Amino acid sequence: LTQISLPDVVEFEKIIGINNLKQISWIQNGIDASRSVCRILTPTGLGTGFLVGSNLLLTNNHVIPSQNIAEESLAEFNYQQDSTGKHATSYRYRLNTSTFKTSHSNQLDYTIVGVSPEQGFPDIGSWGHLDINIFANPMPGEHVAIIQHPNGGLKQIVMTANQVIGNLDHRLHYTTDTMPGSSGSPVFNDLWQVVA
Repeated sequence: LTQISLPDVVEFEKIIGINNLKQISWIQNGIDASRSVCRILTPTGLGTGFLVGSNLLLTNNHVIPSQNIAEESLAEFNYQQDSTGKHATSYRYRLNTSTFKTSHSNQLDYTIVGVSPEQGFPDIGSWGHLDINIFANPMPGEHVAIIQHPNGGLKQIVMTANQVIGNLDHRLHYTTDTMPGSSGSPVFNDLWQVVA
């Protein structure tokens, strides 16, 4: 047998592939971004949406396909667990269809609708809003995170096993877990910008 000599110093720590280290503030930035994500309650089902302006909500067309559905729908903010595992106080706002724009089924799948203030509730602007990076072109292998209301339940996030695997025309294909009710959720890049 030949003896193999090892170097005096063996380095066990290393970056393998992409550097996935993040500043701890990254978590707080994600929590801040999550405030503007809400549960959508419609007469035909549940979905997710998010604020893109002080009183503008973005979701999927297949969640809110028409003004008639929007008039009967609600946006519920803060529907989530608090740090003790209890239900946080949530707030349901009516939608304001004086601002309404939606795509057709063969185009991008979106609806933008206003949110009406409710007396005694936090100001809609207090929930913040998300920035959409219209120049983003997520590439295969890039990580994404989705804040969502799966099955119309409490707000959740996926932060593991979440990679882009394809960019098909105007659709993004990723491995992140979602469920019915997740439709309309923001897909974030590592800078907490909405990319899909």
